[in-house]
Amino acid sequence: MTWKPLSSRTKLVVWCIQFAVILAGLTYLWLFKSFTIVADLNQIFSVEQDPEIQLVIDQLEQQQLRQHLLLVGHQDKATAIKYAQRAAKSLNEITGIAVNVKFDALPKLDSIVRDYLNYPHAFISEQYRYLLQANDSQRLFNYQFNLLNDVASPWVAATLQSDKTLALADFFNQQRLPSAQLKNYDGFLIATKSEAVEQVRYYVLVNFMSNGTGLDLNVAKKIAANVASLKQQALTQDTGVDYLATGAAFFTASASSSAQSEMALFGGISVLATLLLIMVIYRSVLSVFCTLFVVLVSMIYGYTALRLLFSEVNVLTLVFAVTLIGIAADYSFHALSELRFSQAKIANPLHNIRSSLLLGFLTTTAGYLILVFTPLILFKQIAVFTMAGLLGALLCVLLLYPSLMLLKAKSAMQVPNFITGLHNLQQTWLTNKLAMRWQVLFIIVALFGLMFLDNDDDPRHFYKVPHDLITQQQTISDLLAAQWDSSYLLIASDSEQQVLRQMEQLLPQLEQLQANKEIAAYSSISQWLPSISMQKSNQQLLTRAVNRGDFTQLNLVLGYDSSDILFDDYYQQLDFATWQDSQVGLLFTNQWLQSLDRYYSVIKLKRVKNSSRLKTLANSNPNVFFIDKVADVSKQIKQFRQQLVLIYAFSLAAAMIIFWLRYGLLNAFIAMTRPLIAILIALIVSTWFYGSLTVFNYVAGILILALGLDYCIFYAEHGLSKKITLTTFVSAASSLFVFAILIVSSTPAVRQFGFTVFIGVTVVFLLAPRLALVSKRNI
Repeated sequence: MTWKPLSSRTKLVVWCIQFAVILAGLTYLWLFKSFTIVADLNQIFSVEQDPEIQLVIDQLEQQQLRQHLLLVGHQDKATAIKYAQRAAKSLNEITGIAVNVKFDALPKLDSIVRDYLNYPHAFISEQYRYLLQANDSQRLFNYQFNLLNDVASPWVAATLQSDKTLALADFFNQQRLPSAQLKNYDGFLIATKSEAVEQVRYYVLVNFMSNGTGLDLNVAKKIAANVASLKQQALTQDTGVDYLATGAAFFTASASSSAQSEMALFGGISVLATLLLIMVIYRSVLSVFCTLFVVLVSMIYGYTALRLLFSEVNVLTLVFAVTLIGIAADYSFHALSELRFSQAKIANPLHNIRSSLLLGFLTTTAGYLILVFTPLILFKQIAVFTMAGLLGALLCVLLLYPSLMLLKAKSAMQVPNFITGLHNLQQTWLTNKLAMRWQVLFIIVALFGLMFLDNDDDPRHFYKVPHDLITQQQTISDLLAAQWDSSYLLIASDSEQQVLRQMEQLLPQLEQLQANKEIAAYSSISQWLPSISMQKSNQQLLTRAVNRGDFTQLNLVLGYDSSDILFDDYYQQLDFATWQDSQVGLLFTNQWLQSLDRYYSVIKLKRVKNSSRLKTLANSNPNVFFIDKVADVSKQIKQFRQQLVLIYAFSLAAAMIIFWLRYGLLNAFIAMTRPLIAILIALIVSTWFYGSLTVFNYVAGILILALGLDYCIFYAEHGLSKKITLTTFVSAASSLFVFAILIVSSTPAVRQFGFTVFIGVTVVFLLAPRLALVSKRNI
């Protein structure tokens, strides 16, 4: 039984039906499925965690994304307050955020003491407990006497009337309030900064947060634009007011603006350059429009796939989407070359290149398909977009182009003179080819050399944050004394008290790390709220000390009778729910989370110098987790980079099998080595230019491999003819237009990706003609 080829008209009908289905599907997804573009470049990499812990981490990150700070500064306090109110009023006009410029009174000393006095003798410091347990009344008295003479501490006077052991005063002395740098003035929170001699600048806090979960991109843009307008007005009117802002909205808006402008610029230049190339080579306006249509269809397919498979897409994915222009246009170039520069058959004009197009699509798709199974979400999105886009381009060329009779030249056109010159040069290369043994030697030496090249796996180096935003964030951190690291300890348990007990067990070890200067500081709820069991233990410890007479000397100094210290066996303890509503508890809401009947608390860390010790500390406690997203992502990137070696090996092996079945073992080996040599050269040159390699350089090798095998297939299928030289040149040139432009991107990851592909495509274009010796035609 023989299959009758489909007519051009039937192919056109099939194409129209499937494209109508795609458009209908895209319309449905647009109307009924949520889809957001995320501009937070920290989220381009996903970290595998226990599902429960990942849920909590996501909630904590969402809380952080919603929080924003604006400090309005001036040398006059009243002026700073006036402009802070104006800024708050301006921000209030943005739908989707809640703005606050006036706050409740900050916790005052008397109110804090009042919250704790109802639970006498339940709170003692670690040092005080140690002295009580040592049963050395003289050392205890010396410690207490030093407390009495500490003029810098107001806690003794505030608690002495109610607690004659000084235990509560000592407990408060060891603590530090999160809002210590802010002072409340008529409801406004103000931080101060010393400038010149006897000059102080006042900064009024404006706090605002986005509604719902996370941060909407449009809201982020409005916030950034609003604050930028306030800054511009201050400069124009010379008010002497300065604005310091930080929060995810500003970083998101900056990243989004940069990515979108680069996508528009790079895409526009790439398209214009490609269209100019088409006009020069194919000398047909219809050819230009047909290629534009193929690129447009490929973008529609890619975008539809993204909306179907993902609910969130990073803007960096859309920047990389520009690369599809050069790859998708290749299918149009192959078809145009066949129609314009050869006597195409009327019934089936693209019959000669159909197998080449299919083989090229399979090899390219195989390379990207592997990226779908990586743990890094960015590469999954890029792979899905590119594969779907290439499928759309292939279907468009195979099913639609045969119906475009106007594209067929009445007689075969003559290739441009410079293509003839390039063709002659390629023939010379074939007769003066480098011996295979030297090529194999180069591959072995280069593979060995790659083991010693520097690799940069730090995700913070993959993108560039504007210096102004970093400076503002650092200044705000200094003013508010809130320089906590992004890494933290997360404690999880089934009850509030279990969480508190877990944290209490960690405190001595954290104190030791701080004493060893492996961390600068830490902040834990358990510092302010001991567990119920610990409170009871403290009360019993103090009771025994009184019965031993350990406070006799102190009472004599203070003029109190020992009977003034009364103890009751039925002392109450401060529970968590009550403490949460206290003056201090309200300041720690961002360090506590309840989810699905489980309780979680965060221990903040400052200037971590030895993360391995913290990992060991967490690993030794089943309910304690050290969360360091940057380190976890770096580790995952390193693992993925190592896995890319297997991906390359698998891709090359798959390609070699295809070539082996079609051209024989030796020719398959030759075809495999062309893109491999190009990848090695591209990586070595990239290291020379940038000093180190990132995962984006290695991923660029996948694209070099796909394009290189595509060129090899066409030379192997059709031999070395002027038409094939023309087609591969136009294909390589269109790709180089895209990747050359990416080299000037402001994002280091995009820049290095573009440079590596640019070098690799250039090299593989020069090496691929060797496969013409496989073909029996046109040599």
